[in-house]
Amino acid sequence: MAAIEPSAHRDLDLLVIGAGAAGSTVAFEAAAKGARVALAERWKVGGTCLNAGCDPTKTLVRSAEVLHLARTAERFGISVPAAAADWPAVRARVAGVIDAIRGGDGDCNVRDAGIDLVKAHARFHSPHEIEADGRLLRAEKVVVAVGARAMVPEVPGLREAGFVTNVEAVDLPDLPRRLAVVGGGVVAVEFAQIFARFGVEVTLLARGPLLRGEEPELVAALTEALRREGVRIETGVRPERVERLGGTKLLRGRRGPELIVCEADEILLATGRVPALEDLGLDAAGIAHSAQGIVVDAGMKSSQPHVWAVGDAVAGGLPFTHVADYQARVVVHNALSDERPQEAVYDGVPWAIFTDPELGHVGHTEADARAAGFEVKTAVVPIRGLARAVTSDEPDGMVKLVAERTTGRLLGGHVLSARGGELLGEIALAVRLKLSAEAIAHTLHAYPTFSEGVFWTAFELAKPDGG
Repeated sequence: MAAIEPSAHRDLDLLVIGAGAAGSTVAFEAAAKGARVALAERWKVGGTCLNAGCDPTKTLVRSAEVLHLARTAERFGISVPAAAADWPAVRARVAGVIDAIRGGDGDCNVRDAGIDLVKAHARFHSPHEIEADGRLLRAEKVVVAVGARAMVPEVPGLREAGFVTNVEAVDLPDLPRRLAVVGGGVVAVEFAQIFARFGVEVTLLARGPLLRGEEPELVAALTEALRREGVRIETGVRPERVERLGGTKLLRGRRGPELIVCEADEILLATGRVPALEDLGLDAAGIAHSAQGIVVDAGMKSSQPHVWAVGDAVAGGLPFTHVADYQARVVVHNALSDERPQEAVYDGVPWAIFTDPELGHVGHTEADARAAGFEVKTAVVPIRGLARAVTSDEPDGMVKLVAERTTGRLLGGHVLSARGGELLGEIALAVRLKLSAEAIAHTLHAYPTFSEGVFWTAFELAKPDGG
């Protein structure tokens, strides 16, 4: 084994492992407070969200949406002859968007902030020592922000036949003619629609129901919208084997006794993500962890009092960039401030699935509110009745609000609508502040907007029982 060189920065205040959304926020915020900071990253600054997740996929969503609008423009009285995708140009746009959000050279930006950037895999040598790139870095405090990686199911023949994950899917050299998407979650449905709109023949195969944990009425409406766009959706399918026949990949699965066969040129795995904790030396540092991630308390502190974990590295966490950024700010306060420690609170966390229409979610579903012991009252209003939906010819979707029957307190809200993610803010605020549906119903909403869907649903929910 090569000798490990002592670091020139033996007296670091803080060392961050992982330069994704959470890790970058910790490093920049800590450096801005005058801390001596090092940031270790073995891949790219910005992590998955910037380079292969949220930002590039939403860029593809937009390009696919524009192509779809052009191909269906006659419904608006507009003729767009022979609309087609220029895939190399689409890829170039994705790369440009990533650069714009990163703000140029991400590595340079980190170093310009006074942060020691170590482009290498980092692992604990001891509780306070981390080895990376042949250097031994010693830090008073450490934050683990390594993110997650795609989970690869053990299906015979899958590795031999080959597959892509979201990392490769955002920058495929060529569009496949046929694509099998394996999975039933957010990544699966977003990519299924993206590639279908680019003219790819898409089959989505999910082991269980689509978008487990979302409101069934909204999922059913979204499923119908995807099927209208040509996505073949097969749920309840357990993959059994993958074979390669020339240039074709043959995926066989079963739904009970029924054999399901899918021929594809490429397979996209979207079967979930797991914390990337491999070879981190967590045991050497005495940090409690499991396959689900690092165990932390409410202040994001691990079993070692000088080590915190954030983002997808955390066991049982919410896998969203906005949550990771929030946790990062909690950690910076707790690690560097003499003030009372903060606790991460997850009341009213919104999340959105960027299909068209978008599916958004805040708080409890009806089912889990009942399971939590609440006496529940709900209201559902279709989007198609809104003037904005009529004028823009975007009628798909609905708003569903869930409240406690006796107090009217809003417990959750669910939106399926064009630009549905933009409607979540007032619902999240109401849930977080424990407001009633009346608070939304008594608030003026601009006409004509999709936000009126939230208003009218709250209006119905606020009516007295029998009213």
